[in-house]
Amino acid sequence: MERFYNEIERLKNHFDGIDGEREKAYLLARELRRDSVQSVRDIHKGRFDEARALIGKARETAAQLLACDRRFGFAEEAQQEFAEAALTLAFLKKEEPPLQAELNVTERTYLLGLADAIGELRRHVLDLLCEDRLEEAGGYMRLMEDIFELLLKFDHTEAVLPMRRKQDQFRGAIERTRADLTNITCQKRLEKRLQNHSD
Repeated sequence: MERFYNEIERLKNHFDGIDGEREKAYLLARELRRDSVQSVRDIHKGRFDEARALIGKARETAAQLLACDRRFGFAEEAQQEFAEAALTLAFLKKEEPPLQAELNVTERTYLLGLADAIGELRRHVLDLLCEDRLEEAGGYMRLMEDIFELLLKFDHTEAVLPMRRKQDQFRGAIERTRADLTNITCQKRLEKRLQNHSD
């Protein structure tokens, strides 16, 4: 029986190790998620320096999280939010987008974060439309379409890469954005004609 008792003790130590690693990963994921969410808020408020500082800090946290031997769902969600924030900042500042390895995230979370960045771009387009910056809004809408076209290359099962739901979701977002831009552009043209006619 001694061999059996030793085996049970070995298994206990094994799962104690996993539990300890999970606790460490949870704290890192929570910090990564918090900084990522705040950086997106800063981006949309035009506080780009603050957002960049948070993303730099988050990149270090992401590296520690990636170093954890095991993958947990909450860790992937945090990595995805970080990728979304970092890519959104690059797109809005018209910078070269960071690559997956540069962000210290997995291939899967990088692509899912890239998909979610389309939603942040739509939000930015709507802000530009409110400010009558139609030409800029059109440029970002075309960027949304370009990213979407790239993501259509990934036609894998949900078990490998859960992208199809996001493809459907953001196809609708792009169509709504195009409709919003078209409606406002037509409205502005009509207003200009009426103004010219009254003059």
